[in-house]
Amino acid sequence: MLIAGGGDTVETLLKDPVLRDLIDQVVIIENDPDRRLALERLGDVLVIEGNATDTSIYENIDMSEVDVVLALTSKDEVNFLVLAIATQFNVPIRIGVFKDDKVAEIVKNLKLGIPVIKPAITAGVIKQMLTSLVNPRVVAQLPASELRIYAVTIREDDLAAYTKLEELHLEEENAQVLMVYNGKEIVPAQPDMELVPGHILFILAQDEKFLGKIKGITPSS
Repeated sequence: MLIAGGGDTVETLLKDPVLRDLIDQVVIIENDPDRRLALERLGDVLVIEGNATDTSIYENIDMSEVDVVLALTSKDEVNFLVLAIATQFNVPIRIGVFKDDKVAEIVKNLKLGIPVIKPAITAGVIKQMLTSLVNPRVVAQLPASELRIYAVTIREDDLAAYTKLEELHLEEENAQVLMVYNGKEIVPAQPDMELVPGHILFILAQDEKFLGKIKGITPSS
């Protein structure tokens, strides 16, 4: 994982044991020497001192080994550029934080990555995305029932990306989308809602059979 920016969101993510178990190696680009020292104290983190807009930095990183890029600086224009660079290197998972809705919309339209719009609870949203991009994550077990509520994040290469919710026909797998996090807020699911990368679906189902209709893969037993 490559992270641009080393603020409080990064510290919260790196202190989370669930995420640390998912990530083999973390590289952070941070231009503040004091922040660099603070991040290095977290352990198992390589911090590169520099500006994330300096393209020469990426020449010294084996980008073919990077599967996740998080653009978490305080500047929208920097995060935009970081996602654009990651796109050029074909990094599969790209998430950026943006304060301006219009910039976030451009990121989405250009398919540069998944925009998270502040003031979301940033660390929590990113954790939810990272832990449910490949496999569904159970977020609730209904009492006296075999039904569960799963969280599933849409990514660019999913079958469901850029399709309407009703076109998934999840009812064929006895599954129903209850709510959708659209990068800004949680809203009720609507049949004509277009699903884009970064949307988190909250799905009521008994098992994970629905996953084939969303991601095109057979869930592990």
